[in-house]
Parts: sequence; C-alpha cells; structure tokens
Amino acid sequence: MSFLEKTEYASQKPDFRKWAYVIKALTVLTLIALVFFAVPDPQVPLQPHILDDPVGDKIGHPSLDPLADYLKKGEKAMVALDVEICSKMGTRILQKDGNAADAAVTVALCLGLINSHSSGIGGGAFIVSWKDDETISIDARETAPLKAHKYMYEHFPLLAQFGGLAVAVPGELAGLFELHKSHGSGNLSWAELIEPVVELNRNGWAAEEIWISSLHRIHKDLLQRIPLLKEKWDFIFKNDGEIVDTGDWITRPAYANTLELIAKNGSSAIFYDPHGPIAPKLALRASECGGVVTPDDFAAYKPEIEKALRYKFDAEGDNFELATTGGVSSGLALIAGLNFYSVLEKLAPNTGLSAHRLVEAMKWTASVRSNLGDHNATFFQGLVLRFSSQEWVQNLLRQGKYSNNTTFLWDHYEPKFQLTEPKGTSHFLVVDANGGAVSMTTTVNLIFGSLVYDNETGVILNDEMDDFSMPGTSNAFNLTPSIYNFISPGKRPLSLTTPTIIKKNGEFFMLIGAAGGSRIVTAVLQAIVRSIYEKLPLLQTILYPRLHHQLIPEFVMVEDIEMLDQSVVKQLELRNHTLYESGALTAMNAIKRVGDVWEGVSDHWRKRGIAAGY
Repeated sequence: MSFLEKTEYASQKPDFRKWAYVIKALTVLTLIALVFFAVPDPQVPLQPHILDDPVGDKIGHPSLDPLADYLKKGEKAMVALDVEICSKMGTRILQKDGNAADAAVTVALCLGLINSHSSGIGGGAFIVSWKDDETISIDARETAPLKAHKYMYEHFPLLAQFGGLAVAVPGELAGLFELHKSHGSGNLSWAELIEPVVELNRNGWAAEEIWISSLHRIHKDLLQRIPLLKEKWDFIFKNDGEIVDTGDWITRPAYANTLELIAKNGSSAIFYDPHGPIAPKLALRASECGGVVTPDDFAAYKPEIEKALRYKFDAEGDNFELATTGGVSSGLALIAGLNFYSVLEKLAPNTGLSAHRLVEAMKWTASVRSNLGDHNATFFQGLVLRFSSQEWVQNLLRQGKYSNNTTFLWDHYEPKFQLTEPKGTSHFLVVDANGGAVSMTTTVNLIFGSLVYDNETGVILNDEMDDFSMPGTSNAFNLTPSIYNFISPGKRPLSLTTPTIIKKNGEFFMLIGAAGGSRIVTAVLQAIVRSIYEKLPLLQTILYPRLHHQLIPEFVMVEDIEMLDQSVVKQLELRNHTLYESGALTAMNAIKRVGDVWEGVSDHWRKRGIAAGY
C-alpha cells in the first residue's frame, strides 16, 4: 500500500485512478519545493512567495514624486481598482442609474477576467457595503470540502498549494449575488450587470503586463513540469504554440458561455447546482487532479451576511466611524491596531513618536490576529468587545506593554499562535452619487490559484486550502499552529483581507483596501494614519513608501529606506527597531472625499491600476 493510501484522506477512498499523474508528479513538486519553497530562516524577513501576486520589486515600486495624472476626480462617483478597463466599466454601470453595489458586481467579474491570476469566480471574497445608514459584511470566503480534514497535508504540504487537493469550495459568485440582492439599486437586473463582461470575454482585450508576468512565471516554474495541470490551459497559447505575451489579444469564449448561463439564470444558483452545467464539471476537473470537492459541496455553500464591524473614534477634532468585515477576515485586527494608535494619540499626542507608535500598533495588530479564526458568533463578539475598547489599550499601558522609548521582543506582545501567511489578492472600491459605497477584496490565493483550470467552463479554481493551519509543527519561536484555523469540513480559513469604509462627521470620507497577503492590514492602517493624523493628500498616502511589521520576524520592513524621511529612520532606530528594505509590499487602492469632489487613486506604481470617475 502506498503512503497516500495510508493517510486518513485516502481512507475516505477517493478515486486515485484519476490521479495517477499527480502521484508521479510528487517528485517534481518536491524538487520545486527545494528550489522555491525552502523553509525560511525565521530571523530573516519573509520575502514575497515565488507565486504570490506580483506586487513588489518584480514589477513596481513606491514613489516620492507621483504623477498627478493618476489622481482621478469625479463630482458624482468613483471606481478604483487594478485594471483601467474594469474601472471604466464600473463607471458605465453607475451612469446607467446603477449604484455602488451594482457596479461592484460588474467590476468584480471584470477584474476576475483581466486579472485572473488574482481573483475570479473560482475563488472567494469579502465585501463591506454601506447604503444609507445600513452596513453589511458579506463573507464569501471559500470553505473546506466535506471530505477535508486537518491531517490531509501532513506529509505533502505542497498539495495545499497546487492541484485538486488545494481547491476549496468557491464563494465569490454567491457573495456577489447577495450584494446585488441586499444593496442593489433595483434599476438593473443581474443579467445587465454581467452582460458587459460576457461581451468583453467574446470580443477580447490586450493582455496586460501584470497578468503576463504572472502567467510566464507559472508556465516556466510549474505548468511545463506537470502536464496534468497544463493540458487544459488552451487559452494561454497562440496558434504557433508559443505562450501569449503583453499586448496579445485574449478571448475567453468558454468563460463567456459560463457567465452567460449565470446571467440568464437570474442568480448565482446555477453555479452551485449539484446537477447543473457548472458545479459537476468543476468538481470532476478537481477530482482529476486529486481533489475531494464534490457537487454536493457546491450545493452546501452559503455566504455569511451580517452587520459590518463598526468602530468609532475621534481624531484631530473630528468624529470618525469605520466599517469593515468581520468573521475570518482581519477587520477586527485592523480595528485593534487603529484603536491602539488612536488611544495613544488621544492620551499623549507626540508627532515625534508617530512612526514608533505606528509600528507598535502594527505589532499589536499581528498579536490580535493570532486570536482570530472561524469562531461562533458569541465567541467572536467577545473578541470584538475586548479589542475595540479603550480599556484594552489602557490595560496594556498599565501593564507596561508600551514605551515611548523602546520596542520589545516578539513575546512581549503575547501572540497566541503562529500567524498564517495568506497570499495575493485584488481589491477594489466603488462610491456612487446616492449615498452608497462598496469595498471588496477578492482572491484565488496564489497566482492562478491551484492551477486547476477547467476549459469547458473557463473557470480557474483557487488554492485556498493553503490558508488553513496545519497541526503537528511548531515554528522556530516555539509557537504552535492556531487551533482556530485547523481544517474541518465546511470551515473557512483565516484571511488577511480588510476592506474598509470610513465616514467623517457622518459623511463618506475614505474607502480603502489592499492586496499583498500578510501586509494588507498594516498597509491599510498606515494609510488611515497618514490620511487622518498626518493629513497627507491621497496621492502621497498611497504612493509614499510603506512600513510593515508582523511581529515575527523581528524587523520593520521598509519598501525603500532611502525614500523614507531620515528623521523617521532615526526615530525608529533610536528605539531599537531594526529596519530591513523589502521592496514594494502591497498594492493599495483608495477613494477620498475632498471638498465637493471624489478623488480616486489606484496603485499604478505597484500594480498598474487606474481609477475612473465622473
């Protein structure tokens, strides 16, 4: 009996005859692991995963002199994301009497097409929507299949990243339909929101630099070496057999047909129908690559909809209210970090300590994140009450957990478990002329997800199972994996996403979010601090070099130390922070109200985004 047959996974008797090539490919995967995924030295700052989203010095960089051309303005509405085609498509929906929720559906589907390496209906999403005075949080995170269990990757952890066993049940489309149903304008049908993306699939578009960069990486490093994964990827090759390049014309007719079916159905139900034209094909393709997802898993999927997390704070003489997602997202970690920073600034404002305090807030953000997971509502509400209260921060101060004069070693911040390292994402924002706003983060995890592509439906499936924690190992700091994030059937893995909307004195002030795995929360926190406390304009808020600290390893990562104000460098080094130049950390998009105008900035410098408004 082979090793795989001895595992608990095999005891459930999946059809291994369909997976003969994957067993043969394990040797190749192991070699790839030795080259690309060697266990890092815990004392060395983590670099972006070789197949993480191409944010960073692979493509882009921060700037101290951003071109004003990339600051877009609109009197009525604004859309900001990574792809200009999709930004403009979103504004057209708004101009047709749609609202922010309507435009978000179209934009998400467009983004999942053009930037299919980062997102798509084969993945999941988190959405926060603010309409009038109602805020909702939609958790459309992927879920573990019913046959999944916590030991399924015990001896082959790479199978959580590539192939069918890495695939979790997709949730994005169900989340988009709930957004349409709950906060849509009612002026545009589900089909009208999808039709522009169907048309784009059929007519085609010029392949963009970011997508091509990602495509060439997976082709060189993985697809060429594992024929079972490569054989279905028909749309990435030209007639001469060469892989497509920047500027080549791309069409996706199979995906167009799938979206057309979904549009005509009037809801997302056809995607999840266990006897329909989509779910059985996706489950079969995953099974052919070793997966355990079944059509029944699709049928059982439900997005979670609840009131958004809301946090109120005062700063600079104004009243602010922040709305973000709860559940397995990291919205609560963001609130905790902002709570820590805002209480310090309120008790003892000191501009000379702003960078030190920001890094300390980042470290507490990481500590709080180690408490998160797929909790029941009562337990999670207890965490919300604790970490959003000023009393929590004041207790830390009484216990000597903060000093103006020094930072501390990682264990001073009392993380409960190891922190997971979720990978790349896409983020976008929409604000309309009628008091509606949507902030949404969407992902398939690593670039092109699991690399499992079904050429009949045109859907690329996620590898979100890699975001669960795996039992049985401690890291070099003797922290064990989080029991809150172990795999179990139907469970959602922890996520770093923090889609955020902020009001100032009762009016929309800022929408913000980022892509970049473990760097997302700290990037959003720093942008809020820059915009509110440091009063930086939007362009500079997004483009100036960022800091990041995730507690372990014990370094402040800096995108570009030479670009950083030297007074900030001195302030941090005097307080025993060790700085490490990392290259670009995240791609961030933001919308801000300035007077009577909406300003929008997409992170063109790091991910080639361009906003659009009217």
